[in-house]
Amino acid sequence: MARTVKRFTPKLSFKWFNLASLLVAAAVLCAVVLGNQGVAGLFSRWRQLNPRWLLAAGVCILAYWLLEAVALHTLTGCLYRGVPFRSTLRTAIIGQLYSALTPFSSGGQPVQLIYMQRDGLDTGGAGAVLTVKSIAYQVGVMLFGLAAALASYAYFHALVPAFLPVTIIGFGANMLVTGGMLLLALNSRATRKLTAGVLRLLHALRIVRDIKSATEKSERQFAIFHEGTRRYNQRRGALLGVMGITVLQLFALYAVPFAIYRAFGGSDPLLVHIVAAVAYVSMASAFVPLPGGSGGAEGGFLLFFGVFFAPSDLLIALLLWRLITYYSNILVGALTMLISRKRQRACVRLPQ
Repeated sequence: MARTVKRFTPKLSFKWFNLASLLVAAAVLCAVVLGNQGVAGLFSRWRQLNPRWLLAAGVCILAYWLLEAVALHTLTGCLYRGVPFRSTLRTAIIGQLYSALTPFSSGGQPVQLIYMQRDGLDTGGAGAVLTVKSIAYQVGVMLFGLAAALASYAYFHALVPAFLPVTIIGFGANMLVTGGMLLLALNSRATRKLTAGVLRLLHALRIVRDIKSATEKSERQFAIFHEGTRRYNQRRGALLGVMGITVLQLFALYAVPFAIYRAFGGSDPLLVHIVAAVAYVSMASAFVPLPGGSGGAEGGFLLFFGVFFAPSDLLIALLLWRLITYYSNILVGALTMLISRKRQRACVRLPQ
């Protein structure tokens, strides 16, 4: 029997590039920590950490995943009836997995869209849910960044080199992304023009063969998409609720370094300064074109958290932070994907 040889396509090479980037970043981080501490020194220091505060860090990341699902489920419930919360939780966690595996967290939403379709949502309706969720998340990131600037600007400006450029780049990039999402959500003409251009490109590349049929299908789904965004505009209370959930979600994520700091025995800096530091790091590293913002996240942590941790503890704290807030998304997301059932569910779109 002839063996089937898998062609090395651009899509496949992109997957291998992402995997290689992830493995190299993890290997470099571990090598740096072990080279600085040694295996015996690393485990000796870990045994001295406060287990209650390490548990608190774990609870924070669990709360982050749960609140992600609650926000997604709330938005889904505004448009559809019949999607169980366990399905939304699965979709949220698998989205975290693919966000962690792709540059700019770009893979999370397309995969979530697929799983939401399996739950019975229209493509356009699921797109509306995910777009509004992404806007809420980006607005939450900017709100934390603004609060951090107001509360801790003087504190970090005196202690952190290149603080002002990092702040400006982080705010500027997040504002551009949020503005682009709002344009697509509110301006149907711009969305249709963008989609038509993409379809023409795909047709020229012979990926889409029947451009007329694809255009008609996209028009039907965009009608559902913009119907969903219009309905959200009428549900201001639900949007404010999702915004509040997102702020709590981000606080849970940003509190992880504080719990790690306390696990090392730290007590002096205020919670507000550590939350502000991780807000700056998250804004700046989100636009590093590697999975998980690798390189940018680690560099930002060393830059800002060198203020709080002793030099001998800084690299170990960095390793713990990445394990809890990044690599746990990959582990838990992969396990969730393995045990999830790929069956079609039925849900009902709510009347206009």
